[in-house]
Amino acid sequence: MRLHDLVDTYVDFKRSLGMRFCSDAGVLRAFCRAVGEIDVADVKPEVVLAFIAGTGPVTAQWRQKFRVLGSFYSYALGRGFATTSPLPTTVPKLPPPLTPYIYCTDELKRLLAATDTLQTPKSPLQALTLRTLLLLLYGTGMRIGEALSLALYDFDLTNRVLTVRDTKFFKSRLVPIGPQLTRLLAAYARQRRQLPMPAGEASAFFATRTGNWLQYGNVGRLFRRARMVAGIRRESGARYQPRIHDMRHTAALHRLIAWYRAGADVQRLLPQLATYLGHVDVGSTQRYLSMTPELLHEASQRFEQYAQPETYHE
Repeated sequence: MRLHDLVDTYVDFKRSLGMRFCSDAGVLRAFCRAVGEIDVADVKPEVVLAFIAGTGPVTAQWRQKFRVLGSFYSYALGRGFATTSPLPTTVPKLPPPLTPYIYCTDELKRLLAATDTLQTPKSPLQALTLRTLLLLLYGTGMRIGEALSLALYDFDLTNRVLTVRDTKFFKSRLVPIGPQLTRLLAAYARQRRQLPMPAGEASAFFATRTGNWLQYGNVGRLFRRARMVAGIRRESGARYQPRIHDMRHTAALHRLIAWYRAGADVQRLLPQLATYLGHVDVGSTQRYLSMTPELLHEASQRFEQYAQPETYHE
């Protein structure tokens, strides 16, 4: 069977299970282009290794390509399309996984203030759009892709709820929002409606000056400009700098810290946080909760409150 045909079959199979399978499909398409129009049985290990390794130092892409091809060949072997796997049997030392950056309160304030520097006569709502987007991300913990996909009709500002449609797991969910964030979004919506609305209320909520949908790449560039003005960066020599997606991690962690300080039952509330963030289980949420000194302090204090009665009893 031709490699290209098997990849098509595999991608269709994954999507039939309810997966978007976009980035992994992209890796497999690139693999087909690198290998060429050959039969699955003719793919050589050295060609696979060259594709996975690429050029330059080992990066996280090595891990991604290896994982995607490993899943693909498990499918091929299990269904008799291949008799052996050409994947490398040894894995080089890979760089550590990306560590989320948790913004402190002062950094968030500086970041919001820095959006003013993005103001331009050519795009009069550019600065306000990024500022409102950041506040929404922090206030709800939404994914950046979900926020950029919001349409005007997704905001029910009367009932203080927004609808996130067709999310990462092909599900929609309702996200309650607080009164302060509701007022900010309502103020932005009034100005947004002064821009073109190509699809009426189905038009993009966060839009360009022409009323079209904002693209992630452009938002990322604006965010980096604001971040640099705000002086927010990792230590010298870091492989990557704070991202806009880290607002989601920050929102989740700050919520957890607030619960600790309020004396809430954190274990009972974690499933609620998972639902609010659109995670399929609590385990996914726990991966967002990086152990920071602030969280460690609050958790230690909670432990002391439980431990002191036992110590006194002894």
